[in-house]
Amino acid sequence: MFGRGAIAADRLGLLQVPLILMYHRVAEVAENPLCVTPRRFAEQMTWLKQHGLRGVGVGTLIDAMRAGRQRGLVGITFDDGYVNLVEAALPELLRHGFSATMFICSGLLGGTSNWDDVPPWPMMSADQVRELAAAGMEIGSHTITHLRMPGADADQLKAEVSESRTSLGELIGAPIRGFAYPYGSMDSAAQHAVRDAGYDYACAVMTPMTQLGFMTLPRMFIAECDGTTRMAAKRLLFRPYIAVHGRSA
Repeated sequence: MFGRGAIAADRLGLLQVPLILMYHRVAEVAENPLCVTPRRFAEQMTWLKQHGLRGVGVGTLIDAMRAGRQRGLVGITFDDGYVNLVEAALPELLRHGFSATMFICSGLLGGTSNWDDVPPWPMMSADQVRELAAAGMEIGSHTITHLRMPGADADQLKAEVSESRTSLGELIGAPIRGFAYPYGSMDSAAQHAVRDAGYDYACAVMTPMTQLGFMTLPRMFIAECDGTTRMAAKRLLFRPYIAVHGRSA
C-alpha cells in the first residue's frame, strides 16, 4: 500500500525526481573541483536546515518517496570514501541531525585513490567505514576499484558490483542497498549488473530523460562556489537542469 503521492514504479517522471546532492571531499584544498572546504560545507548544511530541509541518505529518501512522505527531504551523497569525510563531514552532519550516503570503493580501504588524482588522496579504513555506519550514515558501493563501467565485460561488471556489495555488507553487518556509478558513467549493461546484484537503487550524475528511475537517480554536483544564493538556485532549478542535460546525456 502506498500513501498519497507515493512512488510505486521503478521509473520516475521528471516531477518525481528528488533533489540529491553529490559531494566528494570536504577538505582545505584550494582550487580543487572535487573539494568543498569545511567552512563552506557547514554553510551549506546550515542553509538546508534554515530552509526547513533535512539531509538524509538516499535509502531513507527512496523509502519516504515510496510512502509519499518525502516532503522536506534532500539526499546527501559522498563518492569514493575519502578519510576527510570522517574528519570534516561527519561532525557537521551530526550537528544538524542529518544523515548521508557514503559510496565506498571496497578494494581501496586504507589505501589511496588510484585513478585521476594527482597526488593520490587517502581513503578511509575499514574501521572508519564501521564508524560512519555506527553514526547513522548509510554505506553504499562504488565498485571495488572505481571502475569506469561502460564497455567493461560482463564478468568484470559482475565482480565489481556484486563482490563490493558482499564485502561491504560483511564489514558493517548490514545489507548494502545503494550503488553509485563511478564517474557517473553507465550503460545498459552496467544498469543490469547493478539490478541483478540486488541493489535497491543506484545514483548516476546526468541521466537520459527516458531512463529516469531508482536505478539511474540523477544528482546535483555541489562545489566550493555554491554559497547560499547558488544553493537556492540549485534547489529551485534542479529539475529543469536535469531535463536540459538529460536530453544530451
